[in-house]
Amino acid sequence: MQRARTGLIAILAGLTTAPAFAQSKGERLDVLESKMATVERQLDNQGLLEMSRQIEALTAELRRMRGDLDQLQRDIEQARAQQRDQYVDLDARLKAAETALTAAQASVVPDGLGGPGGPGGLGGPEAEYQAAFNLLKDGKYDEAAAALREFLARNPQHELAPNAMYWLGEAHYVRRDYPAALAAFEGLLQDYPGNRKTPDALLKVGYCQAELDRPGPARTALNRVVQEFPDTQAAAEAQARLARMGGAGG
Repeated sequence: MQRARTGLIAILAGLTTAPAFAQSKGERLDVLESKMATVERQLDNQGLLEMSRQIEALTAELRRMRGDLDQLQRDIEQARAQQRDQYVDLDARLKAAETALTAAQASVVPDGLGGPGGPGGLGGPEAEYQAAFNLLKDGKYDEAAAALREFLARNPQHELAPNAMYWLGEAHYVRRDYPAALAAFEGLLQDYPGNRKTPDALLKVGYCQAELDRPGPARTALNRVVQEFPDTQAAAEAQARLARMGGAGG
């Protein structure tokens, strides 16, 4: 009887402790699941953070590329405007030169005695120069440059040689061949000093140096125009170019 009572007590004790064990195990599982959820959220957050960083980097790169594109478009527009300005400038100078040449011809060619090459008219070197000048007026810059070089080779001491040298520089300049243009304008200054084309040639030396990204020599040439030929159109243009370059410093 005593043994039966002892066994019953043991069974009852087991029944009372089993729910407590099950509850403890369940709590541990809840804790583990909570920790796993926390880890998963952290992993998700890290993934989102990395994705956010990548998006920010791509956005910054896109902004940079858009900025580069905008700058390129501005550079293209500036180049187009500059090209138009060069053609307008050349056209104005050609018209002025043509007017002066016509007046000079009228003063030496009596009425009714024909044109170039005729009696009393222009012939020889003068006709060669006029032909080259006409090519320039027609916008045939390569042909004009070749004709002007030939004229200079045959007539280096002719009174029209400085003009030919100047227009040779203009033919190169309008085609944006700035090294060749610079050589022609500097050649005029060196070979024909004191010529009436000197202010314009010196002005274009400054322009060429600026186009070749040499601001120091450009300012030096432009300042010389302003200082040495203050009452000329070239000086006014030099002053305006200096202002666009940011001052008249050396």
